[in-house]
Amino acid sequence: MMRLAVLFSLAAQTATAGGLMDRTVTFGALAYDEVDAPIFVGDRHPAVVSDSIEYGLGPEGRQNGWDIVPAIIDIRDQQIIVTYPDTVAGTFPEPEFNGYVLDFLTDCVLFNGAGQDVENSTVELADDAIFVEGSKLYVDMAGLDFGPQTFVVVNVDVADCPLS
Repeated sequence: MMRLAVLFSLAAQTATAGGLMDRTVTFGALAYDEVDAPIFVGDRHPAVVSDSIEYGLGPEGRQNGWDIVPAIIDIRDQQIIVTYPDTVAGTFPEPEFNGYVLDFLTDCVLFNGAGQDVENSTVELADDAIFVEGSKLYVDMAGLDFGPQTFVVVNVDVADCPLS
């Protein structure tokens, strides 16, 4: 009887392991020309992915003349949606990388891949703007115009990776 309960528990965990829902993630902004010498390293904001908006970013304090552009980040089971409040508009400066890093706190390789959903986005990112490294997803916004009507939708292909 005990063995049966363990199998059901493992099956339930595997069933939810194919998406981002209920996963723990930290989110922050990053800008650099050289990876080893960042221009800006934003605070890490923890959350658990749910049906609600995970992040409403605001200014964090200037570093090397840089600060956060307010943004709204909604993480869904297979997507990340970035929008901006009515109070901001402009163009992101263009260092080598200027964007967001989502770090899903797991020991396994979380993503099979990721890419922009161009049909549901209002701006088009560069071909190499979205990339993954293990359980981290990077979205480079360098050079893009942003404002209250901007939507950037990123689709993710999540591997079967147990929830941590």
